[in-house]
Amino acid sequence: MNRYLTWLLLLGIVFAVNVKQKVKKKFTVSGVVQNSAGKRIKKVKLSIINEEGKKIESGKSKGGGEFKFKKIRAGSYTLMGEHKKEGSGDVKFTLNTTDVDLTLIISDGEISNTLSQTNSKAELTEQKVILPQQRQKPAKPKLKFEDLFFEYDSNLKALKTEIDSLKRVVKGYQKGQTMPNVSRELLDLIKVPTFQHQVELQNGTVVAGDLLEESDSTLTLKTQIGTLVLKKEMVVRMDEFKKPGPKVILLGDPFIDYYPDRQIFSGQVKNVGEIRADFVRIIGNLFDQTTSITGTDSIFVKGTRIVYESNVVADTALEPGQTAPYTLTIPITKGRKAEYHTMDIHWEETK
Repeated sequence: MNRYLTWLLLLGIVFAVNVKQKVKKKFTVSGVVQNSAGKRIKKVKLSIINEEGKKIESGKSKGGGEFKFKKIRAGSYTLMGEHKKEGSGDVKFTLNTTDVDLTLIISDGEISNTLSQTNSKAELTEQKVILPQQRQKPAKPKLKFEDLFFEYDSNLKALKTEIDSLKRVVKGYQKGQTMPNVSRELLDLIKVPTFQHQVELQNGTVVAGDLLEESDSTLTLKTQIGTLVLKKEMVVRMDEFKKPGPKVILLGDPFIDYYPDRQIFSGQVKNVGEIRADFVRIIGNLFDQTTSITGTDSIFVKGTRIVYESNVVADTALEPGQTAPYTLTIPITKGRKAEYHTMDIHWEETK
């Protein structure tokens, strides 16, 4: 009798183990891929990587940026996406008891990727927020001031010989050649570099260029002949060129009307620059607490009516000192919550 009881207990244990193994489930991972502006992206190469760094699944996002992977075992994974134009991004997730629905945000590298992970079948009791991480940019190679990129003595002698030879050639050509006539249209096609800074040295030399980097002892300038590193002790004065142009600003903070599905911004803008601003446009963005975009829209201001050389007629220009009102309605993505906003102004400088 005891022997029969022992066999029954063994059969019960084996049956319980089999039932437990059958309870184990493979999950479905689905969601959408979008860029930092909230636009859904298709044909994004997707890969699921496990904790050992091994790729277990791969595929592409379909129309509307949607994707779905089936029969994924429980565990912790990373979903990675890559697109030729939009950039790349990744999101970590864990499969434990239910399927997951992901939103993968990709960018070109300037903006860090953020994510929002929701449960499609049951509400998650906890949600981890992965903070954006900034990529480390490699340091730019610098040219030390004491290192010469040419042989000074030998090149100086060769340069003097070439100048003497050039003088004889120019005298000969001046006798029989005249200055050709160049049309105004051809001159307009020649792009002359414009520099932002002018540096005067102790020896009287004036260098024009763009300031790339400044340290305690040196200045790095991008000039027409290349990049120059100057010692600060040799600099007498550095002036900044201020080219006249349009500049449109917001007059104070906008007035906001809050609604469950939208926010309405109203206020005024002003052109404080010295040149007319064309096609002035107000751009608004809404974000949630994880820095994901929950809504975006834009509107052109109603200003001065201008007929441009391209025969385009528009009333979106602002003359210097002119103000204009605006009212911008930004819809909120369904199921999302807006925590803060940003306002940008774009304009063009047109003839």
